[in-house]
Parts: sequence; C-alpha cells; structure tokens
Amino acid sequence: MSEPKRHKRSSSTLQMSLIPIPINELTSIIPVPSRLAPTGDQYVTYLGRTQSERFNTLFEGFSISFLGSMFAYFISFVIGDFLATCLGIVFFFWPILSPEFKAYQRNWELVGGRDLVDVWMKDEGIFRGIPRDKRGLYGAYYVAKIKDVCVVDDVLAEAEEEYDLEDFLGYRRDKDEMEALIGIPWKLRLKLMDEENREMQVHCRMSEEYLDLQPGMDMIGVLLSTSNEFTELAAMSDFCVLDEEGPIAWVGDYPYLAKDTFLRTLDSNGILSSIKLM
Repeated sequence: MSEPKRHKRSSSTLQMSLIPIPINELTSIIPVPSRLAPTGDQYVTYLGRTQSERFNTLFEGFSISFLGSMFAYFISFVIGDFLATCLGIVFFFWPILSPEFKAYQRNWELVGGRDLVDVWMKDEGIFRGIPRDKRGLYGAYYVAKIKDVCVVDDVLAEAEEEYDLEDFLGYRRDKDEMEALIGIPWKLRLKLMDEENREMQVHCRMSEEYLDLQPGMDMIGVLLSTSNEFTELAAMSDFCVLDEEGPIAWVGDYPYLAKDTFLRTLDSNGILSSIKLM
C-alpha cells in the first residue's frame, strides 16, 4: 500500500479511507486474548457452521475425550490420583473446551503476541527510545467500495480463472461440490478500492450469504500495522458490507471483530452516517 494520509477525528470532513483507531476503541472491537474472551461467533466458528463441520468437530472432540480419559487413568499410577483427575476432567470436557482454546489461539495469532498501541501515542514513557515499528500494532478503520466480486478455486488464481458470482446462484456452503471433489472449497474474491485509489484484494471461503454482494457496495474493516503511518500491513480483520439500511454481510473466514461493539463504535463516531452519504 502507498503511504496513507493521517486523519484526525476532529476534522470537519471525514476522509473515508484509513481512519486511525484510539487504543480504547481498538481493544474493545478486537477480542485479543490478553483483554477479552472469545466472542460467541468465534466459538461457533470452531464448533462448526454446517452440519458436517459440527459432526467432524464433535467426533474429534469425543475421540480426544475418550482417549485422553483412558490416558489419564493409566498415567495416574505414575503421577498420582489428584493430577490425573485434573487431567481427566480437562479431557472429559474437551468437546466443549476445544472451540474456546482454538479461538484463543486464533486471536493470539492475529496480533502475534504483540501489544495494540495508540496511533497518537507520544514518544515519552515506555516507548522512549523504541523504534515506532517495534512498539506493537496500530489500528485503523479501512473504508472502501467493492470494485469487483467473483469466485475462484484458489487464492492465487489469475484473472482469467475467475468465475462470475451469478454462476453460483443457489450455492450452499454445506453442499460445496469443489470441496466434495478435491477437499478445497470455492473462494470468494473481492477487489476493493478506497477514495485514494488504493486497492486491496480479499479472499475468504465462499458462502451463500455472499450471493447478494455487488460492485459499489461499501465495506469497512480493521487493518493492523507496525507503522503508525500504515505503510505496511501486518494483519486485517473480517469486513462488514453495508448498504443504506445497515450491514448485510460479514466477509471473512474468521470473525475477529466483536460485531455489536464494532457497529456501535462506528455509529457513535459518525462513520456509519458518513458512509451512507458517500
């Protein structure tokens, strides 16, 4: 990405491209492990969204639970009853605990163990003498429009290998023929462009909720960068697709954003109303 301009909340005209996020907002909309527990959406993601995914998750969970309980019993002769009982309880409840642990791990991977820091943080205090690109991750709202939407079989597919979204009318995630054939599902490809003509390409697993997406729709998500000027992209959240009436879809393989808090924050900052006026 080219170097973006910095925008302050006090500006009378909101520039709809990259909008820096204060640290108190950033830590409330992204459930990083050190601050917030995984959201319900994150738990459900690892529990499974389709019947086959839930079956596979439960089968894996109960298998680990059974084998782990047997292991705890036999190891009790070595480590003692108390520790073996504690271990056995963890294994017994593994089908319930597993999605929670996996969500914690996924949230940690987003930040890679780095702190979230305020984009307007001064040089004084704990950051004195530390280069800006070593302080942690800065956050910004990225507001753009959908330039093009299509479906591909691989994220590295060339333009001539793209399929029109209209060809997938009636598509259902739980009946993905590509996944049934080769084990890899279809991917949605979105090409985004903001007001400063910066382009971004986003991929995620295809789902029936994306069938109504069209070029020209507004999208907003959170970008994380090691630079407070956002010259390098370190990570990104899922994206919310908006129309005049509000959100119509959430695009992404994993729901990093706390959706209700995210939308309330956008509304309280006047960002939602500004998007509708674009």
